[in-house]
Amino acid sequence: MSEPALLTIRSKDDVAGFVASRPSMTGRTKMLTAIALLSVFADGYDLGSLGLGIASLRAEMHLTAGEIGLVSALTAVGALVSSLIGGYVADRTGRFKLFVIVGVALVVTPIGAALAPNFATLAVFRFLMGVAVGLDIPVAFSFMAEFGRHATRGRSLNLWQPLSSVATIVAALVVLVSFLALGDGGHLWRWAVAFGAFPMLIVVALRLRYAEESPVWVAANRGLEQAGAILEKSYGVHVVIEPGAEPPSAHGTREKPRIRALFSRKYRARTVLSAVITSAQSLQYYAVGFYTPVIAGLIFGADIVAVILSTIAVNLVALVGGSIQPLLTHRLGLWKLAAVGFSIVALAMLGLGLLGDVKGGGPLAYLAIGLVAVLLFGHTFGPGPVSKTMPTLSYPTEIRGMGTGMAETVGRIGTIVGLSVVPVMLDSWGQGHTLLLLAVVPIAALATLATIRWDPLKQDVEGSAAANAEPAKASDSGC
Repeated sequence: MSEPALLTIRSKDDVAGFVASRPSMTGRTKMLTAIALLSVFADGYDLGSLGLGIASLRAEMHLTAGEIGLVSALTAVGALVSSLIGGYVADRTGRFKLFVIVGVALVVTPIGAALAPNFATLAVFRFLMGVAVGLDIPVAFSFMAEFGRHATRGRSLNLWQPLSSVATIVAALVVLVSFLALGDGGHLWRWAVAFGAFPMLIVVALRLRYAEESPVWVAANRGLEQAGAILEKSYGVHVVIEPGAEPPSAHGTREKPRIRALFSRKYRARTVLSAVITSAQSLQYYAVGFYTPVIAGLIFGADIVAVILSTIAVNLVALVGGSIQPLLTHRLGLWKLAAVGFSIVALAMLGLGLLGDVKGGGPLAYLAIGLVAVLLFGHTFGPGPVSKTMPTLSYPTEIRGMGTGMAETVGRIGTIVGLSVVPVMLDSWGQGHTLLLLAVVPIAALATLATIRWDPLKQDVEGSAAANAEPAKASDSGC
């Protein structure tokens, strides 16, 4: 058996450099990345599961369009409250403990929501579920970034998008099976929501078995000795700390990461770009993608099977878009992926708007569903995955949690608007006028991309001061 490779480290930059430059991932680091991606699947299922059961929920609890919008948006409100806090806590105390605690919460809250006897109880559990998701996502993406290689981490991070589409398809299949087994009165929404606890239970077990603290975070916060131990365990190397190496920061004296750093001259443009992409994609998805069953219901009427099957078909197209983009991530870059995706979404929204209110089946109905599928293809090809990857890769370890948390916080505003306002708009204005108005969202995002041309895949945000300096050209400022 060969001796493990020798790794000499002198500073936290050596730890980040080793992780980023690895020619391949080990079995353990692949497992850690898979655990983080499974977390995203579970989070995506929890956020989207209610969409397919809205008709069942509305009928059972006799809810108005406003109440449907409220209970749908409460998850996003909870995530809005916790996203930035979660990122800050993850940067201050580490990733692992929060990763486990939040995982347990994401097992409990779907079950509580599914068993809710009334609207108020359901609202409370949906809010708490959102709080847990808001804490979980920044940690999951920080894990993936800090265990991944620089050459492929963008592609690995973008794998979350096809998993999100799979989560929606799984939710649709759960509802379909429930309907076929129990009929229309079988509490379809309860089965859809409760199933979310099952994948998260698996995720929690895997987190407890395999997850550990990020070596990059440990090197920056607890010293090289502990970081070296994690590197030896995760990468199978023998770590030697060079005499006179960078000492660990004294407890309590290390400068605390501050949110205002995200708006300093160095990071301001990338913070604005991340916020716009994240909020725009959230609004367009939760205005259309989340309400695909509702839109299908307007088109196909009370045919529940047709509504569910059309939702599955639309999300299979979305899955294709989400599966193509990781293969092109490092060839095109995040900026181009976002620009192409938003362009497709804008054209699809304008087409849907010009079709007007389509009802009763027929060729126009299938054309409308086809345009929804095109819209989701564009979304999952570009702005959807980029909304998570852009902020995760735009900041160094010390403020990465806050950066992703800030983007998630702003994104939840778009989610809340999409979830709470769109049901009322659909009821009052119909699909045509609603979607024509919403086309403004991707168009505004395209205008921002034209102004700020930052792409973190072309930068080394964890490197030395020289390597991490702002580029000579105005690629980060957009000026």
